[in-house]
Amino acid sequence: MNLLGSENAGTSAKARRGRRNVVLFIVSYVINNLASGVLYDTYVNYLQDVANSAATSFWAFYGYATFVAAALLLLVPKIGYKKLLVFCSAGTAAAFFAAVVAPSNAFVYLATLLALTGVQLHYIMLSPYVAAYTDSESDDGITWYTRTYYLGYVGYLLATYFGGLLVVVAFSQVAHVAFGEAQELTRYIEDLSPALYASYLEGTRAVLLAVGAVAALSLVPVLMIHESLEDYQRKPGEDEQKEPLGVRIRKALHLLTSRPALAYLVYWALISFAMGLFTSYYTVYLNRVLHIDRATASLMVSVSYVAIVVFMFFTPRVVKRIGKVGTIVFTVLASIPFMLIIAWGDGFGRAVVPVVGTALFVRAGLANLSSPADSALSMDVVPRDLRPIYTAMVNFTAGIISIISGIFTGSVLFVNESGYRDAYYIAAVLYGLAALVLWLGCRGFNRQGEEEQA
Repeated sequence: MNLLGSENAGTSAKARRGRRNVVLFIVSYVINNLASGVLYDTYVNYLQDVANSAATSFWAFYGYATFVAAALLLLVPKIGYKKLLVFCSAGTAAAFFAAVVAPSNAFVYLATLLALTGVQLHYIMLSPYVAAYTDSESDDGITWYTRTYYLGYVGYLLATYFGGLLVVVAFSQVAHVAFGEAQELTRYIEDLSPALYASYLEGTRAVLLAVGAVAALSLVPVLMIHESLEDYQRKPGEDEQKEPLGVRIRKALHLLTSRPALAYLVYWALISFAMGLFTSYYTVYLNRVLHIDRATASLMVSVSYVAIVVFMFFTPRVVKRIGKVGTIVFTVLASIPFMLIIAWGDGFGRAVVPVVGTALFVRAGLANLSSPADSALSMDVVPRDLRPIYTAMVNFTAGIISIISGIFTGSVLFVNESGYRDAYYIAAVLYGLAALVLWLGCRGFNRQGEEEQA
């Protein structure tokens, strides 16, 4: 009886430690997402002015960073998650500081790569990390993913809005002009006088330095994580120990290349290429193509992230009703019409801000409502011990595709400003193909956590 009580106490302590670690991860994730919100908005606009080639090929840098992040994820079975999370927090903070003091474009490129690697590694660790601590819990995994995502997006949307707003505030202070005047001046940045342009850049640098300091704070919850060897290493069973290494490798390859695993891989590759065409260029498109002022453009994008938070409250209910795969397919397809409305933005005349703003809001909400289901599905298609490897595979693939996407935007699509509009049309087609591939390959996982694999 005492032995049973001791075992239950041990299990309870393990569950409490797991919950605590997940909560600490979420806190660090939210803080890191503050930096991410600035990175994909204010930072990209900063690159437009100091290293334009890096800005127009930003998604290629994202691809390189994804490669590095995926390679680092393979170290999990050896060093665990905590050390990698320390790198994410410290690397992201250092990158923002480095970008401001960069003496050359080469230095800016390296800072961009480091910043993207930090935020991307933090993001791709989410699925295996949360799965490692919630598999044995009674809570629905979808709920944990939902909590992590919507809290992360709260940080993201706040940083996106306040990043643009603070740039205008800093610009007005440095240039000694009223906020309203500074806001109006940012509508046509290319027409600023040399003195005002220098003030605008100085204000942007001040904001980036502040964000670097905030990013460093994510080290605090990471250092409080109590990690155990069993969290990231699995002791092989007796039967597995008797199997030759070659047999175990063949079994792993068979599972990693099963139809559902490959279908998810192709789906994510298509989505990654499509995302590379427009997601990093929202405010660039709004500000420099539709000529919406800088603060309003950032406000429109940040309000769209409110939709992500709001829509994610319905994720568990939608997944329960139509299944994981059904949720992903539905939301991907439903977001397409709103992408087309954004592309037709200047056709709405004076109503451009409310119409495009509404389209951004609904598209963002729909496209991301399925994010928790997406994360759960990517963990369902392979066994638990192969999840870090499969996550790395998915991100290696996404890295290759992102590099191709970035090269395409930098060398072909964005040569003319009309390319920022065409990006939405191309992405809409790719979204449709991705939904089809996922449904055909993974529909067997729609209503279950695991599927018996032949």
